[in-house]
Amino acid sequence: MLGGVVWFRNKNLIEGVIMGTVMWFFIHIFVSMGLFVIDKYTVFRTGFGAAAVSIAVFVLAVFLRRSKPFRWKHIFRHDLSVKDMLIPLIISLLALPLVTTKNEFFGMGQDQGVYQTQAILFMNGDTKRQKDITEYHEVTDESEKATLKYNIHSKLAGYDIPHAEYPDTVYDRSIGESSGIIHGIPTYSALLAMWGSIFGMEHMEDFETILYVCLIFIIYFITRSLKLKKTTSACVCALTALAPVIIWTAKSSLTEIMLTLVPAVFLYFITDEDSKQRWMSVIPVAVFGCYHVSLYTMLPMFIMVYGGMYVFTRERQYAVLMPVTVAGYLASFFMMKQVQPFYTMNNYSPLFVGGIGVHNITTVVIAGSAAAFVAVIIFDLIVKKLTKKDFSQKKFLKKASSSKLFGLLLRLLIILPCAYIIIKAFMTYSDWESASHVTLWGFCANVGFLVMPLAIVSALIFVKFFAESQQRLVVFIMFFYCVLIYSAFLRYEIRYYFYFSRYLAPFIPVGILFSGLALDRFGGKLLIPAAAASFLFIARYDAYLIWHKDDTRIEWSVLSDLADFIEEDECVVISNDYASRLWLPIRSMTGAHVIPEDTGDPEQLDRLAARYGRVMVITKDILDEEDYTAVYSNKIHHIEDDMVNTGTIVPMPKFFYSFLEEIHLYSYDKYRFIYTAEGDYAKMSGFGALEISFCWTDSEEAQVECGLYPGDYDITMEMGCGIPLDKIGKDKVEVTLLLNGEEIGTQAITQENNGQPLHFSAEEDQVLEGENILEIRAPLWSASLSNPNDNRELGIPVSSVRFSPAS
Repeated sequence: MLGGVVWFRNKNLIEGVIMGTVMWFFIHIFVSMGLFVIDKYTVFRTGFGAAAVSIAVFVLAVFLRRSKPFRWKHIFRHDLSVKDMLIPLIISLLALPLVTTKNEFFGMGQDQGVYQTQAILFMNGDTKRQKDITEYHEVTDESEKATLKYNIHSKLAGYDIPHAEYPDTVYDRSIGESSGIIHGIPTYSALLAMWGSIFGMEHMEDFETILYVCLIFIIYFITRSLKLKKTTSACVCALTALAPVIIWTAKSSLTEIMLTLVPAVFLYFITDEDSKQRWMSVIPVAVFGCYHVSLYTMLPMFIMVYGGMYVFTRERQYAVLMPVTVAGYLASFFMMKQVQPFYTMNNYSPLFVGGIGVHNITTVVIAGSAAAFVAVIIFDLIVKKLTKKDFSQKKFLKKASSSKLFGLLLRLLIILPCAYIIIKAFMTYSDWESASHVTLWGFCANVGFLVMPLAIVSALIFVKFFAESQQRLVVFIMFFYCVLIYSAFLRYEIRYYFYFSRYLAPFIPVGILFSGLALDRFGGKLLIPAAAASFLFIARYDAYLIWHKDDTRIEWSVLSDLADFIEEDECVVISNDYASRLWLPIRSMTGAHVIPEDTGDPEQLDRLAARYGRVMVITKDILDEEDYTAVYSNKIHHIEDDMVNTGTIVPMPKFFYSFLEEIHLYSYDKYRFIYTAEGDYAKMSGFGALEISFCWTDSEEAQVECGLYPGDYDITMEMGCGIPLDKIGKDKVEVTLLLNGEEIGTQAITQENNGQPLHFSAEEDQVLEGENILEIRAPLWSASLSNPNDNRELGIPVSSVRFSPAS
């Protein structure tokens, strides 16, 4: 923020703060991407790196913005007027309730849940690029291994495990068949992890509210650069804030709300009245290259804008920015391919024609980038050669705006894509229900149901208005590409709202700004009624979004509660109903071993109990109290798009289906092979009160109830602390264990092993099927010998008892 305030010293102070905030998020993306490329990412490193870069930017801004050496008063020349910022301030405050209620946890199987899961892993230290389900390597039975492998593939959609022939460059197949890379470019998950680490896991999405507010302000800043009337600025900001798709993305854990800032910030810089600031428009392009694979779809638009600006201004910065943008794109491709090759190359599938595929897409990208680089250099040289020494921007612009041919070209840029979309829809669809999914219609609904069609008509009639200004031409070209070309060729239809409509979010503000420009000449007489009609049309959808969550399959609070009851190194068996949601989060948050339920294996729990000691079960079913102990129960909401109750004119949801599910956590007690003082105090008798993680025996014959099946066991008794042998006047304390009344061994606690585990053995004929009684015999001693204020009689400090099947 300080860097932004210093850099934008001639602007309003609030503007500097807003731009500084946005730039901090951009810096976080840059730093995290660099760390992901070298596979050294952690939440702390990224936070520290972002802070270091921010400080460096601030210092650089201070030195570059000084008028004279050591004359610091010249740094700050801000407009401190709040009145000038009333429009975005009021709209932001009124719009905040629309986005403050966020969707909750979804889990694997859909992008939102995958990003959330990745963030949870980051927060708990699992930050390496390639993950591994280590439980797979602990299985020796081939049938059990095959079942676990099937569950990894079927339950963890978004845990990408490429097939053996896939041309990866970073995937290490030597780790094993259970190893994979989480779906998506993780710079967004890094933002979630950063915010969640500071404010708590359940608040990881809240930074999107800040981005939403920043978006409203940036749109306002752009309207000022375009010199729109105050009425138009207010309508444009309000339309942006109330667009249902933007509201939905700001409530979801998806990349698009940050991506919405990329074209907005690009427009902010490229339309800045100070032409010396316009080179900064490359910053959001670079952010795009570190954030989302789809940069290749927008690259032509950025080149068109820079090329057009070079032709109209002949300023060298645009000649440089064109090849820099191409080179940056190529670097972006290789960075993303390094971070997530499977996801990156598969996202180029629209280009997989004429023999192009994953095996040669890298060659195609390199060749295409090289050709584009050469083309823009040749273009630069041609324009430079044709530029006369007395070139005047004003004269050239006036000549272009007066050219009928140029006006016709601009009109065709609108007419041809619209005609293509309408004709294709007429030929493709036989009913309105299907035709209403056309992307351009979705833009109309979110930009303004009446606003955008009226703007298109106005632009066709008064096309010269756009040709009279470089800034307006930029908005025109971006509308042509981001809205019309995108709707016609890149994404012709929206499968269903709101999930797939999120792809419109980054370009909705472009459509709104274009509409504001086109209708500004009419003032409030046309725009206010059109905007009001649009608000009335979308009001029911916005009102529903205020109070309702979408894409939620478990509350954050329940996820945290479950993790609180599970200890490290325990085994958790998750029913198939909850495996995709809870497998990776529970594993990461607790350090436990997690296995999905195998309904076809009745001995699964017994085998896992023998392998891991203690088994916990997460299920929606009520389980038999004889074999299980209930630990935790709750109800969770399952909320998703219903895809049935949608609008007639535009198929946006009027309703999300929601139902309650029960979730229970049980301890499996029929066969248990580890018993801890902290977790199994109820099964212990002859013990004193729990002292953090252990308790003293206060009877010479203490007992622990154990559920075992017959077999030979090695028994390990962990001590919680040492015994003060010197103070109680003893060289040793003998401990005898009995199992079902039969002695199985005696061990002595001495100065050498004081506080260390004691080891015993039990043979199969000493063990009963099911319930067993382990008796611990140890003499008592007076605690007052060590502490005069303690009048207890104590034996030994037991932390846990583990039964390990003897090999």
